[in-house]
Amino acid sequence: MIDMSLSEILNVLYLFSFVVFLGYGQRIQTFMALLSVRGKLAQLGSFRNAAHKRLLDLIVQHGMNQIDATSVIDRLTRSFVITPANLDPAGIVGKLEHVLDTYDENLKGEVHRLVPGAKDVEVNNLTNLLEVSIGQDNMFRIVRHYYLQSKKPGGLLALAQLQMNLPMIMEEAEAYNSAVDAFAIGKPIGDGAGPLVARRFSKGSSAREVVRDTNVYESTFEGRKLLVVRAKGPGGNVGKPRLAVEKLVKEGGPIRLIVTVDAALKLEGEESGEVAEGVGAAIGGPGTERYHVEEAATRHEIPLEAVVVKMSSKQAISTMSPDIEKSIEEAERLVGTIIATETRPGDTVIVAGIGNAVGIE
Repeated sequence: MIDMSLSEILNVLYLFSFVVFLGYGQRIQTFMALLSVRGKLAQLGSFRNAAHKRLLDLIVQHGMNQIDATSVIDRLTRSFVITPANLDPAGIVGKLEHVLDTYDENLKGEVHRLVPGAKDVEVNNLTNLLEVSIGQDNMFRIVRHYYLQSKKPGGLLALAQLQMNLPMIMEEAEAYNSAVDAFAIGKPIGDGAGPLVARRFSKGSSAREVVRDTNVYESTFEGRKLLVVRAKGPGGNVGKPRLAVEKLVKEGGPIRLIVTVDAALKLEGEESGEVAEGVGAAIGGPGTERYHVEEAATRHEIPLEAVVVKMSSKQAISTMSPDIEKSIEEAERLVGTIIATETRPGDTVIVAGIGNAVGIE
């Protein structure tokens, strides 16, 4: 019988574990990493299914047959956009606008055919919810692709790429998941900060739809004439501020100043709802809207001022938080200060509230 002390047993176990990790350490690390990714993939799948189910339930409530609705939603969820060729960059903005506008019109048309009796507000909200479902499905498919690639022999590179990008993908997926309730119910979201500030400057004014889904309000502020631009609510809609601003610059007489107000992605360590000012056009997205506003301002030598409300990506597309609500008043004061400082009584100023007007009358 072998009599071993505790220290000897520990030494044997240490040597054994050293040999195991020396020979199988990489396999163990790969297994643990794949296990972690599989858990995240399952979470992405639950997000995708939740968005799909919420959209399906709302469409069925409007009288659509569930089997037919499921077939159409499955087809639309797999839809995609092919960006224009940029080998010759001349005219790329117009091509991109055309592709994006076509895609948007196609989605709204499909939703309208699913719920022919729905109002425009409901169609816009359901279209936004469909876009959330498409985004969740794309993220799930991408992560699943790299996960399956990682399981193949020599898949360490794919696994490393996935591990580096997965935290950002999950953050985006959680943001999309938070947006489901907001669009389904029709509540204002963080990205509606711009339209809310614009609404404060247009109180008591009647709306004029200068371009589709985009309203203009004429009001005054300390002797200045304001042309307030924002998306038409309360449906989920961002409008076409570029066309509205271009039209106002061309037809609204001499414009002294253009002020854009939008939500902006905050950096880590910054407070949600922080308000900041700058120079330029505060308009997010692929850049087509900003391009036209900048072109119009440059052509007519109009100064461009910007005010942003900082928030996380999750706050931008989920129900507006109290921090963001409180910042609306501060953003309004800052816009008023800019107008009073940069212009004189009698001048005409464009104030463009950029963002999604869901839940905002």
